[in-house]
Amino acid sequence: MTNPEKFNNLLLNQIASEIVVLDDEFKILWLNDSAVSNGWIYSSDDSNIKNQFTSETNNELLELLQDCANSGNTITKRNFKLAKPNESHRIVDLTASWSDTDNILIIEILCVDNLNKIIDSSKIFSTQKIAANLARTLAHEVKNPLSGIKGSAQILLSKVNDDFSKKFLDIIINETERLNSIVTKILTPPKRPKLEAFNIHSALEKVFALSQTDEYKNLKINRDYDPSIPEIYGDEDLFIQAVLNIFKNAQQALLSTEEPTIIIKSRVAYGQPINGVMHSTLCEVSIIDNGPGIPQDIQEQVFFPMVSSKEDGSGLGLSISQDIIRIHGGAISFNSASKGTTFSILIPINLESKNEDMKSA
Repeated sequence: MTNPEKFNNLLLNQIASEIVVLDDEFKILWLNDSAVSNGWIYSSDDSNIKNQFTSETNNELLELLQDCANSGNTITKRNFKLAKPNESHRIVDLTASWSDTDNILIIEILCVDNLNKIIDSSKIFSTQKIAANLARTLAHEVKNPLSGIKGSAQILLSKVNDDFSKKFLDIIINETERLNSIVTKILTPPKRPKLEAFNIHSALEKVFALSQTDEYKNLKINRDYDPSIPEIYGDEDLFIQAVLNIFKNAQQALLSTEEPTIIIKSRVAYGQPINGVMHSTLCEVSIIDNGPGIPQDIQEQVFFPMVSSKEDGSGLGLSISQDIIRIHGGAISFNSASKGTTFSILIPINLESKNEDMKSA
C-alpha cells in the first residue's frame, strides 16, 4: 500500500480537478481538497469507494475501475453521472489511471457543470455591467434638471409669504436634495483601493462590531469562521463596507421574522468561476439569514442600481458592494428562498504570490 504522504499535497490541493487515489481493492487512500469540497468522503473505518454512491453509479464506476486495473490503460469517461443517495447528481468527465509501480488507481474528475458556470458568470457580468452603465448615463441626464428644479423652488420660497406655499416648496427642495444625493452616489466611482494584505476575520469582526450599534430586537448573530484562510490582498475598509451593506440588508429583511438569525461564515472554496475565469482556490464569505427571502420578481435585477424591495430603499447598497468586490477580483452571488437568503462573496486566494512573499521574508 502506498503511503499517502508521498503525494505533493500543496500542488494537488491547488488544482480545481478532484483527485482521488485508491488501492487495488478500491479503497480510498487520499483525496485532494477539491474532492473533499465536492462531497467525497474518506474514513479510516470504511473507505471503500462503492459506499459513496448509488447502486447505479457504483456498477458503472466499479466496472470502469476494474477495466483500468486489468488493462493498465488510462480510461476517460465523458459525461459520467455521479449520483449520491438522496442528493442531486453531477455530470463529470472522469479519467482513471493505473500505476503498476505503486499498485494504485488515480481518478481525476472535472465537473462539466463548471463550463456552464463559466458561461453563466460571463453573461451575468456583461448584463450587469450594461445595466450599471445605463443607470449612470440616466443619472447624469437627471442631475442638471434637478439643479434647475431646486434653484427655482428656492427663488419662489424667498418670494412667497404664506405658510401653505412654503410648506410645499420645502418639500420640493428636500426631495430634490435627496434625489440629487442618490444621483451623486451613482455617478461617483468607488475610491481607489489601498491594496495590502489583511486578515479576513479581522474585517468580519469589525462588521460584527458595527452591527451591534443598531438596535434590532431579538436578533441573533452567529459567527462561523475557518481559521485556516490566509490573508487576502485588498482594501480592508472597502471590503468592510461591501459586507456591511449586505449585512444591513439582511437585518432589514428580518424585521418581521419571529426568531431572526444571521450567520457570518467563512470557508475556503475550490474550482469556482469569476467573470468567466475558473479559479482554483478562493475565500468564500457568506451572510445567511432566515428571513422571508428576496421577492421573485426582482431577483434577476437585485444587483442593479435603483432596485430595492424596501419602500424607502435607494437600491444602491448591493450595487456598491458588487463594485467593491469586483475591484478585489471577486464576485457576489445569492441564493434566496422563502426560508432565508444566502449572499456569498468569492475572492481568489493567490497562493502562488503568497508563497513568494514567504520565501522573500
